[in-house]
Amino acid sequence: MRPRSAGRRGRAGGYRSAATAAELLLCVTMTVAGGLLYGRFFATTGYLPQVCGAAVAAVLAATLAGLRRWGSIGTLLTAVGGFALLSAYGVFRNTVVHGLPTGGTLAELAQGLLGGWARMFTVVPPADLRGDLLITPVLVTWIAAFTGATLVLRTRTVLAPVAPGLVAFTAALLFVGAQPGVQLWPTGFFLASALLLVLLRAARSDAGLRSADRQVPGVVRSLRRATVGRLVAGVPSIAVIILLAVLGGQAFPLSSGTDRFDPRALTEPPVRIADTLTPLVTVKTQLRERPPRRLFTVRTADGAELDRVRTAALGEFDGVLWTAADRFLLAGRELAVDPELTESRTVTAEITIDRLTGPFLPVFGWPARLRPAGLDPDAIGFSKDSGVLVNAGQAWHGAGYRLTGLVGVRDRGLPQAAPSTGPAYRRYTELPGLPSELRATARRLTASERNPYAKLVAIERYLRGLPYRLDAQPGHSYARVHNLLTGSGPDGKAGFAEQHASAFAVLARAAGFPARVAVGYRLPEARNGVHTVTTRDVHAWAEVHFERYGWIPFEPTGPAGVGTDQGGDPEDEPAGAAGSPRPDPPLAAQPRPEPPPAPAHPSPGTNWTWLRWGAALPPALALLAAAAIVLVKVRRRRRRRGAAGNVAGTLGAWQEAVDRLAERGVREAPARTAVETAAAARAALGPQAEPAVELATLATAATYAPAAPADGDVRRAWQLESELRARLYPRRPSARWLLAAVDPRPLLPRRPGTGRRTGNVGTADKQVVT
Repeated sequence: MRPRSAGRRGRAGGYRSAATAAELLLCVTMTVAGGLLYGRFFATTGYLPQVCGAAVAAVLAATLAGLRRWGSIGTLLTAVGGFALLSAYGVFRNTVVHGLPTGGTLAELAQGLLGGWARMFTVVPPADLRGDLLITPVLVTWIAAFTGATLVLRTRTVLAPVAPGLVAFTAALLFVGAQPGVQLWPTGFFLASALLLVLLRAARSDAGLRSADRQVPGVVRSLRRATVGRLVAGVPSIAVIILLAVLGGQAFPLSSGTDRFDPRALTEPPVRIADTLTPLVTVKTQLRERPPRRLFTVRTADGAELDRVRTAALGEFDGVLWTAADRFLLAGRELAVDPELTESRTVTAEITIDRLTGPFLPVFGWPARLRPAGLDPDAIGFSKDSGVLVNAGQAWHGAGYRLTGLVGVRDRGLPQAAPSTGPAYRRYTELPGLPSELRATARRLTASERNPYAKLVAIERYLRGLPYRLDAQPGHSYARVHNLLTGSGPDGKAGFAEQHASAFAVLARAAGFPARVAVGYRLPEARNGVHTVTTRDVHAWAEVHFERYGWIPFEPTGPAGVGTDQGGDPEDEPAGAAGSPRPDPPLAAQPRPEPPPAPAHPSPGTNWTWLRWGAALPPALALLAAAAIVLVKVRRRRRRRGAAGNVAGTLGAWQEAVDRLAERGVREAPARTAVETAAAARAALGPQAEPAVELATLATAATYAPAAPADGDVRRAWQLESELRARLYPRRPSARWLLAAVDPRPLLPRRPGTGRRTGNVGTADKQVVT
C-alpha cells in the first residue's frame, strides 16, 4: 500500500494535469478561431485542414518540449522542425516525390516564407488555394499555437497565453482586409476560448495551486471545488461579454465593409495598364473601320441570353472626360462579387480572342468565376470596385477564357427598387462644376415622375428621341452634352453613342443617381450558338446601381442609332434610317417576367435566419440573468446598509462580506462560527481576507453581547467591508471584478445552522440570545 501523502500528491498531480490539458486545448481552439477568418480570403474551405493541423501539431510539439524540459535551443529546433515537416507534407505536398521532400520543396518553402505574405496583399479575395498563399496563414497559426502552449506550460501569468492568439487573430484580419460581411462566428469562437483560458488560469492561481505540494489534508478537494466554482460562476459572465461584444459590434460598428482599413490600398498594384486614354473616345474610330475587324467570339452555355459585353466602366468625370480610377489586383479563379447584387441570374460563356487589342477583357454582368486558357494568370487583373478585367500580358490572339457572371434581372421588382446610396456609391454621384442649365434639365425631365426608376426611364426616353449622326463632332464634356440637349452646336441635337451615354450619366447624377458610363460591344445574332463580335458592334451606354440588382444598363441611344452603330456611317444606311420608328416604351422601361427561381443559388441569409436567432437566444437569456443578478445584489446591499438599528447594520456588513467571500469560492459551512469562517477565508485567500477577521469579531459581538453595538462599531464594520472589497478586487473594472458582479453563488439559499455555531449570524440569532 502506498503512503497516504503519495496518494495526495498523485491526486494533486492529476488535477494539475487535467487543468493544463484544458488550457492547451483552449490554446488550440483560440488559434483555430483566428484561422477561420481566412475563410473570407480563400475561395474554398480547403485551407482548413492545413491551418487546423498547424494549430494541433504546434501545441503537441510545444507540449513535448515542455514535458521534456528542453532548453531554448531544443524548443526552437522542435518548433522549426515541426513547421518544416508540416509545410512539406501539408502545404507543398505536390512537390514531394516518393514520400521525400525535394529541392523544389525547399525552393517553394523559401519563396513562400519570403514573399508569401506580400503576395497575399496583391490578390483580390477570394483567392485561389495555392501554396505560396497558404504558407503564411499556416506559419502565423503555428507560431501562435506553439508560443501560446509554451507560455501555458512554463509561466503562471494569467494573460500571457492569450497574447499570441490575439496577434494571430489581428494578422488574419489584416490579410482579409475590407471584405464585406461581419466575422461573427470566428470572433465569438475566439472570445469564448480566450476568456475561458483566462478564467481557468485565474481560478487556478486564486486557488493557490502551488500549495498542493504541501500535503495539506483535503487541499486537492478544496482546490478542485474552488476552481469549479469559479468556472461555474464565470461561464455566464463570458456569455454576457461575448453577447455584448457581438451586439455592440452590430449596433455600433466602427466601420462598414467599405470603410475598413485594407493594406492592399497601400501596396503597389501588381497589374498596371498603360492605356491612359479614355476608351469612350475609341467608339467612333472603331465604327469607321473598313472592313470591320473581327475581335472575339462569345459562346454561351445552355443557350443563355446575352445582349452585350462590357470592357470598361468609367466612373470618374471631371467635366471633360470620363475615366476610370480602378486598382487592379491579381485575379484568381474566384472573383469578388458585388455584395449588393442578390437579384441575378448566372450566365456562363466561353470567350475566344481573335484580334482584340488590350488591355480590357470583355465581361458580362458582374464576373464571378474565371478560367483562363492561354492567358498568363499572373498578368490578369481585376477591380473589385467596378468589375473590370484586364490583361497586362502579351498573350492575346487565340487565347480565351471561360467566364461566369451574375447578370441583374429585369423582373417586376426592378421598377420599385431604390438606387444604392451607400458610401461606396457616393463617388458615382459627383459632378464637379456642373452647369446650372444641365441640373435644370435633369429636374425638368424627371419632375413628373415620383418613382426613381421612372425618372431614369424619362431621361432615357428623351435621349432616345434625339437624332443619331456618327459624323457629329466627338467629345462628351459638359459643353458637348449641353449642345446635344439644346441644339446650340453645329450638329444641333444630333450625336452618337458617345454623347448619348455621357448625357444620360450626367443627367442621372444631377438627379442624384449613382451612374457610370460603360464601353463595350453589343452582341450580334448568334450563328450555331456563337456570337462573332467585330468593330461594327462597339457601343457605349450608361449604368445605374440599384439595391439588390447591381449595375443595370440603360440604353440612351435609339434603335436607329444602334443600327447605325452596327452599319457604320449614316451615308451607308438607306434613306430614312435615322428617322426609323422606335419601339415605345424603350428597352430599359420594359421589365421582363420574373425568371423561375434558381435552386442552386439560394438567397444568402434566408436559410440562416432561424439558426441565428436560435444562436442568439442563449446569450440573450444569459445577459438577462446576469442583469437580474446584479440588480438583486445592489438592492440587497442597499437594504442592508440602511437597516434600522446598530445590530442589523453591523450584521448587514458581515453578510455583505460573506457574499464577497462566496464570490471567491469561500462558502460558509453550517458548523462554522463567523470567526471560523473568517479564518477559513484568511487561509484560502491570504492577506486579502484580513479585514474579514476583525469584521467577524464585530459581528459575533453584535450577536451575543448584552449591549447593542455603538455607532462607531457600525461605521467600522462597513469600513472593513469596503476594505475587503478593495483588497479582493484592487483593479476595477477588471475581468475578475466583472465575473464577481454576476456570480450567482451569494444568492443561493444557505442551509440553516445548528444552534449558535453558525457563521451566518443575523438578527434572528440576536433575538434568540436575548
